[in-house]
Order: sequence, then C-alpha cells, then structure tokens
Amino acid sequence: MKKKLIACVLLVAGFGLAGCGSNCRLSGKVTFEDGTHATQGMVVFTTESFQAKGEIQPDGSYTAGSEKSNNGIPKGTYQVYVTGIGKQVEGGTMGMSMFVPTVHEKYGNASTSGLTCTVPAPGNKYDLVLEPHPTNYP
Repeated sequence: MKKKLIACVLLVAGFGLAGCGSNCRLSGKVTFEDGTHATQGMVVFTTESFQAKGEIQPDGSYTAGSEKSNNGIPKGTYQVYVTGIGKQVEGGTMGMSMFVPTVHEKYGNASTSGLTCTVPAPGNKYDLVLEPHPTNYP
C-alpha cells in the first residue's frame, strides 16, 4: 500500500513538473492605450507551419486554440496579429452601415504588427495593448 502511495505521488509530481506538455493554454485581454477593451475580433498566433486563434469576447478577453477554443498552443515563438476590431457606422454604399477598424492597420498583418509571443508565456497570459486607428477611434 505504501509503495502504491509513493508511486502515485511521484506520478502526480511528474505531471506538475512537465508544465504544459505538448500544448499550453494561453489567454489574455485586448485593450487600447486608453484602457478601454476591445469587444470583438480575433487574436491570431502564427508561424510558417502553424496557426492558432482566439475570439475576443465582449469583455476583451480571449483564449487561444488551434482547432477549438482553449485546446492550447504548442511551445514556440509566434508572430501575432489581430483582425476584426472595429465598429459599424452609417454612411456606406446606398446608406448601408459599414465596418470601420478602430485599431491601427499595422496590427492586421503578422509581418507588420510588431507583436510576438513565446509560448509558454509567463502565467500562460499574453495581454495586448493596441494603438487606436489614427482617424477612426472611438
């Protein structure tokens, strides 16, 4: 009985030391420089051979995954970009509303965003603070 208990304790300790295994859970919050948070959009983590994303929730939070929300991301360094952060405004073609970005255009592309994340990140968190679009904010 004592040997089984010791084996069980060692097994649990081994899992704890292993960290996040093959995939790490990664979450965070997307805010603007003025402290307000994004309410929609997508945060995308990408390499040449892999992509994971997390949908921004109404409170600005997101949880990233590769196939489904919250299934984690493999260890590595990723370029990060964001899409779909904007607002609906009137004045489009024939009086229809149109989507206007509220963040600087540079964030919409991995090669221009200037954002990178190494996974596992400290505390498995990666918060983003974005510059507003120069003419469309708020």
